[in-house]
Amino acid sequence: MKFAHLADTHLGRQRDKKLREIEKRIFQNTVDEILKRDVNFILIAGDFFDVNIPDMEIQQFAFEQLKKIKDRDIPIYVIYGSHDFSPVSKSAIDLLNSAGFFTKITYTDDEEGKIKLNFFTDPKTNVKITGLPGLKAGKDITYYEQLDRESLESETDFKIFMFHGGINEMITDSMPEADFMPLSLLPKNFDYYAGGHMHKFSKRSYPDYTNIVYPGTLFSGWPGDFKDNANGQKRGFVLVEFNKKIEKVEFIEVPNIDYALIEIDAKNKKATSVDAEIRTEIKEIDVKEKLVILNIDGELSEGKTTDIDFLQIKDELSKEKPIAVLINRNKLTSREYSITTTKGSNKAEVETNIFKENIGQLALEEKKLLNEAGVTTAKNLLTKLGQPKLDNEKNSEYEKRIDEEVFEILEIDINDS
Repeated sequence: MKFAHLADTHLGRQRDKKLREIEKRIFQNTVDEILKRDVNFILIAGDFFDVNIPDMEIQQFAFEQLKKIKDRDIPIYVIYGSHDFSPVSKSAIDLLNSAGFFTKITYTDDEEGKIKLNFFTDPKTNVKITGLPGLKAGKDITYYEQLDRESLESETDFKIFMFHGGINEMITDSMPEADFMPLSLLPKNFDYYAGGHMHKFSKRSYPDYTNIVYPGTLFSGWPGDFKDNANGQKRGFVLVEFNKKIEKVEFIEVPNIDYALIEIDAKNKKATSVDAEIRTEIKEIDVKEKLVILNIDGELSEGKTTDIDFLQIKDELSKEKPIAVLINRNKLTSREYSITTTKGSNKAEVETNIFKENIGQLALEEKKLLNEAGVTTAKNLLTKLGQPKLDNEKNSEYEKRIDEEVFEILEIDINDS
């Protein structure tokens, strides 16, 4: 008997049209590879979608691919991840569950405040499957601490525990440590632990915890994944063969795309020097039909980060017909402008203090952008730009609405030419 284990597919994450098509193609290839292997069932350990309600294009694509699996009468057992989680069961995961494409693993709270998990028995193999979903805002640990561990550990026969979260003992450089929890929070004595959230394939065993497995992402679920891909990280799913116990755990690679990685260390360099260095680097590499990743880190000794003409650099790279160009300058700073460390008792207070302490470093002439007025304007802009799309709102309608509200705050007449 066999099952496939997937996680962190993050369907719908890619906004670039070419990258979205690649994301879809890789998932389709993964489904086809799984079907070739005649598995008895499939596990998806969270973050199937990148958000709880993805756009209709992605939902339709998912339905088409999952239908191929359903037509073969192969059950799919799934848990929420931290991205597609919904506290009120209003995720696309729930829609797929209601339509019979998924079986969502659920839990209940008892009168004593304990969390009781439901075992789902696979009808063909009699494997018992349970687990906990991934939650937002790091609330996972609380749930694990309230878990009715005794009933889980005393359950007999072949059993699988699904979870979405990092384990301290398995820390890699692929995810922030803040998302991790101790191994001891997992219930003991399961035959297989189907993990999600860590984006690199990993398989470990410990006393009382055998076969803790993360398949990793298929393409990319956060910015660091593309860099890992460029450095040779393999992507795919896990195929498990079993009878009364696990016989084989195999990572099945699904081909990715070609990458061109350019890394620039800007530490103690002038902005003009870094600009020139980037232009020299891009002339020396072949980027055609590759995803180009340009990473620039470090603090400039002279000049501003805006003195580096990233727009022109991207245009130059685009002339060589790459798949796409991704520029990561999140860790590029300048001594001429640095964000100070700011404290506050809550999110709103921290935001206010950040604006107050840093707005004075900007050379601004408009009075409404200075001092307290500037802080108020910045906070209003942050609120408007953070608004989600409305139900059934098209991308073009959403962008137009946000533009109009931002222009109103800035007192800009959009009809002026």
